[in-house]
Amino acid sequence: MPGMGRRADARIAILAFGASLLALLWGAVLHQGLRARAVAAAGFHLELTNYSRLLEAHTRMVIRGLDQVVMHLKAEYEDNPKAFDLKAQIARSPILKGLSVQVGLIDAEGYLGASTSAVPTGQRVYLGDREHFTVHARSDDGALFISKPVLGRASGKWSIQLARRLNDKSGAFAGVVVVSLDPGYISDVYEHLDLGPGSTILVLGRDGIARARAAGQDRMVGQDFSAAPFFAGLWDKPEGDVHGASPIDGSLRVGVFRRLSDYPLTVVVTRTAADLGAASAHEEGVILGAGFFGTLLILAGTLVLHRQAGQQAAATRLLRAREAELRQKNRDLEQFTDVLAHHLQEPVRLQYAFAQRLEKLAATDLSDPAKGALDYVLKGALRLRALLRDVQLYLALDQIMPPDHPSSAERALSAALDHLRERIDESGAVIERQPLPVVAMDEKHLSEVFFALIDNAIVHRPPGCVPRVRIAAERQGPDAVFTVEDDGPGISPEFHDRVFRVFERLNPNPSRVGTGIGLALVKKIVETAGGRVWIEGGDGSGSRVRFAIAAASKEA
Repeated sequence: MPGMGRRADARIAILAFGASLLALLWGAVLHQGLRARAVAAAGFHLELTNYSRLLEAHTRMVIRGLDQVVMHLKAEYEDNPKAFDLKAQIARSPILKGLSVQVGLIDAEGYLGASTSAVPTGQRVYLGDREHFTVHARSDDGALFISKPVLGRASGKWSIQLARRLNDKSGAFAGVVVVSLDPGYISDVYEHLDLGPGSTILVLGRDGIARARAAGQDRMVGQDFSAAPFFAGLWDKPEGDVHGASPIDGSLRVGVFRRLSDYPLTVVVTRTAADLGAASAHEEGVILGAGFFGTLLILAGTLVLHRQAGQQAAATRLLRAREAELRQKNRDLEQFTDVLAHHLQEPVRLQYAFAQRLEKLAATDLSDPAKGALDYVLKGALRLRALLRDVQLYLALDQIMPPDHPSSAERALSAALDHLRERIDESGAVIERQPLPVVAMDEKHLSEVFFALIDNAIVHRPPGCVPRVRIAAERQGPDAVFTVEDDGPGISPEFHDRVFRVFERLNPNPSRVGTGIGLALVKKIVETAGGRVWIEGGDGSGSRVRFAIAAASKEA
């Protein structure tokens, strides 16, 4: 039977609609989940990058300060070896206070000649087999040598040896001046940073040996990281990412490294991959919860609509009651659409804010391709935000109420020009305006019409030309006919109707801003107010957009 067929078709359509809503909902849930994970990963990476920069600056500052002391002691000794007094020199050096465990001079034979640490009376300490001695004894490269952690024979403590070669007046090898640095002074910065559980900081040499390390309460140094999967890549570039299994505990780690530009060291800050997953777990859980809740709502709504479709043959009284219920549901759906449009702005705002933050934090570190990509992200976010705003405005036009009093077109135009002031000043646009009448239209919406038309004229000006826009009006019977005219490239007659369609852009050039909704908004606003809009002019002769609105019989 035809009636039963129509009811069956309606039920199938409702089920298909519910399935479509579920697909859209879970598509949005998936998108939001991926976005939350991406945002968390970006924040995770940014945090590690900032910590690596801090550790790199701290390490470089400590070593550079001690190197300055070493070079000063070297210069004083080489100038007058016999009059050199190590302890007197140390007493005048505030840099060493609290940093080192020993400062010493090793003679050309490899014996400790002078030291700030106590040496047993009558006992000579031999250091000629130490790497920081043999390196300088073999050759004079003029560089500071930074040893792996060693146990001091004079101090009895683990330390990093910072050594420079001493020469006599003839340039021959005269020994080594060395400062012993406590590795804990570098790694103690860990105590002042909130890196989170499972974090590790490392200072590695090119030999793969840890000069300083902190992982929770563990401060052990001297481990060999040369076999770690990320080690080889630490020396290819000044900074970058690391990932792989830790040779200490086997845990999968992700992190950031920065190489010291003036010393053969690299600092590494890592956290476990599990920490990265936990960073977005809460937000992903909230999104999934919202998805399940939305699914229940959609299923419930689909079942209700499906049941209603099966009862369409009920009595007229019941049908009217159902119609009233559906009208209420439609109002709820309109409210939901407004709320949804509002919340769609949020991920776009976050994308733009995080991209701006990344641009500020890494302005000097990004390559030109990276800067171009970041600029593309910023512009895309701005355009998407404008697109969402225009779509929301376009949908809201269905609810425009008739004006309860006349509106001044002069005030509406002035408001539009105020909002366009920055663009007018930037383009040097010349705006010519004639006296405008009072009309029976909402002043805010009339201002939006002027804004869209003038903005369109400025945006689509020929390259290198100063735009000129003229706004005028004349009375034609009961209507006031407005004209917004420019000297741009014009619009061919075959496109005069097409340009008023939603998302219609005759020039798809991505360098031009615009959402493709501007003229569609103009048409909908004018027609909602009971008017009409059209275009005059053609290619190369500029364009004239004209619209007619009922004139008001009294002043606004």
